[in-house]
Amino acid sequence: MGYQYLALAQFAVSAGTSIYNKNRADALAETQRADAYKQVALNNQLSFNAQLNLNRQEQLELISFGFDKFELSKNIRRERATSAAIQASFGGSFGRQGRSVADVQLNIARYGFLAMARKDLNFKVKTEDFRIRRGNIFDQTVSQNNQAFSGLSTGGDAVGTGLQILSSGLNIYDNYKEGTRSVRGNNAESG
Repeated sequence: MGYQYLALAQFAVSAGTSIYNKNRADALAETQRADAYKQVALNNQLSFNAQLNLNRQEQLELISFGFDKFELSKNIRRERATSAAIQASFGGSFGRQGRSVADVQLNIARYGFLAMARKDLNFKVKTEDFRIRRGNIFDQTVSQNNQAFSGLSTGGDAVGTGLQILSSGLNIYDNYKEGTRSVRGNNAESG
């Protein structure tokens, strides 16, 4: 009868160990998920802050672009007026050879408009750069969030734990039967 209690105790310890391991795996998985959620929240906040910073930079660029364009237009008008004043001080362009007032005015306008076109092109390049940087921030955040969730443990498996307990019980029962046979066989030989 003592051997039966020993087998039953062995089964109880084995089942308890299996349940304990499952519960520990569940707790570890829960902790990992909580840590991953914290990391994702942090990543998203950092991404949000980076986007706000980028928006502010773009605003400042737009203000600077508008100011530069205004200054350029003002410079064009100033150069045209200066050129017209110089021509007028010489008595106009009547009877003069070489550059006429109209040609000088056209050259000033052409150089000014070329500078404006360069400004426009630079602004388009900057705008495209901001678009790409926004996309990079988004992609980096998605990558970091995927990394935070990769390798998470799923915890213990109830079916697997049940099968492990069942297997342990069957092994202990089989060992118990073998043990009682050998004890009976030894008793029959000695008696």
